[in-house]
Amino acid sequence: MADELYEVTALHPVEALEAVGNTETIIPQQDIEKFQETFLKESLPYAPSIQLNSSGPVGRVVDFSIRGARSAQNLVLVDGIYVNNPASGGGVDLSNFLNADMEKIEVLPGPQALIYGPGALGGVIQLIPKKGHGKPSLKATGEGGSFKTRYGTLTAQGEKGPLQFSATLAGFGRGPASFINPLHGNLQGDRYRNGTLSSRVGYALQDNWEIEGIVRYIEAKVQLDEPQRFSDKNIFLPIRANNFTDTKTFLSSFENKWGGERIDHSLKLSYPRFEQATKMPSFHSKTIGSHPLLAYIAEIKINSKNTLLPGLDLGQEQAEETKTHRRRHGGIFLINTYKPFESTALKGGIRGDQYESLGGKLTFNVGVVHAVFSSTTLRASYGTNFKPPTLSDMFQQNLFWQIPNPNLKPEKSQSVDAGLDQAFWEKKGKLSLTAFFTQIDKITLSKLLINDKWQRYNGGRRVTQGVEIYLGLKPIKDLEIKTSFTINHARDYPGKVLSPLIPLFKGAGEVYWQTTKSLSLFMQAYGVSSRKDSASTPKKTLAPYGLIHVGGAYKIIQHLAIFGRVENLTNTHYEEVFGYGARGRAFYLGLEAIT
Repeated sequence: MADELYEVTALHPVEALEAVGNTETIIPQQDIEKFQETFLKESLPYAPSIQLNSSGPVGRVVDFSIRGARSAQNLVLVDGIYVNNPASGGGVDLSNFLNADMEKIEVLPGPQALIYGPGALGGVIQLIPKKGHGKPSLKATGEGGSFKTRYGTLTAQGEKGPLQFSATLAGFGRGPASFINPLHGNLQGDRYRNGTLSSRVGYALQDNWEIEGIVRYIEAKVQLDEPQRFSDKNIFLPIRANNFTDTKTFLSSFENKWGGERIDHSLKLSYPRFEQATKMPSFHSKTIGSHPLLAYIAEIKINSKNTLLPGLDLGQEQAEETKTHRRRHGGIFLINTYKPFESTALKGGIRGDQYESLGGKLTFNVGVVHAVFSSTTLRASYGTNFKPPTLSDMFQQNLFWQIPNPNLKPEKSQSVDAGLDQAFWEKKGKLSLTAFFTQIDKITLSKLLINDKWQRYNGGRRVTQGVEIYLGLKPIKDLEIKTSFTINHARDYPGKVLSPLIPLFKGAGEVYWQTTKSLSLFMQAYGVSSRKDSASTPKKTLAPYGLIHVGGAYKIIQHLAIFGRVENLTNTHYEEVFGYGARGRAFYLGLEAIT
């Protein structure tokens, strides 16, 4: 969980302006390492606004929602590089993201995503790769454990004069293995491998002029189960099969940053490419997606009370299956932050976007934050957004199951939130309370046609309202306690039916104790209430569950440490998606060496 759960980052001045009146969860590298979180999906459950749904053990599809908005209705970025795949429904499968190269994970929920553009109906997940700091160093870790799991990383980073660099190589493997889902008795596969290479290099040409490049490459292969009907139970259950999906993700960017006393500029070119191939005994498919983008942003300090943030971007989405489809788009925005008093900040912004064949759209947001006392802050924000229909839904023709719909319209959203941040106990404690409301219209759904094929269409509305609570305590220097609690009341219209896979209650907590200079211990707990499944026939209700993880690390000598953990300590049997069971209790042990 974030060290300061509702802190605004200072990585770029842009983000501080964008978050006025809103909340932002920040999960720093220190927390990722302290709690031994290998995958992104292991860090995100402790962000109050996010709900994850995994289709089985590690490597299987990980869908997510932010304040009721599905995966494809949110944006995922790697330092501004789009990760949403236009050739695969516009969503993001979080299963393949390792944390080895992460310096920071940011979650920005709600209506404050204006600078990121269309698509953030629920919010934004921003992943910040490591940047070189201090004296050049080398760090290596190796880990192994239950279910034939092995994991290793190697990171080189540092600064040398005007040069800063960071490079990480990480590999993860599990299986080949299989297991029986104790809830239903179906045999599931558990074979997965992941190789990730990441690099970030910057060079200061002058005191006020810097260039920086980022490259991140992921290659992953996972075994997929095959749904089979069990007539005695009248249900479909996944069974181990000889099905595999290979995913290759290439992310790159080049940024030129320069400025002066009153104005700072950023010109960034990014290029993501996604290749996904699925191989089954009777079926092979392959898709390729890309989304190059050129973006310019400036921060103009007019005076001590006013700051302007203008920007524009130009991009092209591309989706390739049997045919290639392209769509150009462009956007321009202006955000103004005004501080009438030292204790008050007001923000207002407007954005215009033009999409080829879809026309133009306007969105806006406003925000306010006011420090009532030195330890008490009030905030509120409101905004609108839209998500263009994805190229895969509009044009891709799958001969086996899908018919495209070129007449799809954009989904639209409006959202509002208000909250309170309160420090207490001589700033050893912090309480944050946020109430929110999100409405999404013209949702893209699927319908079964008379020829037994599916087609996407615009229909229905989702309304989500709730409360997010965070409490952080640091009673003594070496002990941290963090908890969060979320109420999500999500309903789909017409019918006002319960939205699938979104629990009404979600709770999480973490405790970290540096017992001595050499020994640290931690415990994590996470649980959700019952949820309605999304695809089971007939529809099922998923049982509530809770998980406990414990672990620790011991520094043997200055440059060598041993670490270990037990996941799912109570050996809880649970499902996040019906039929797809998760592995039980697991033990892991590792070694870390630093130069």
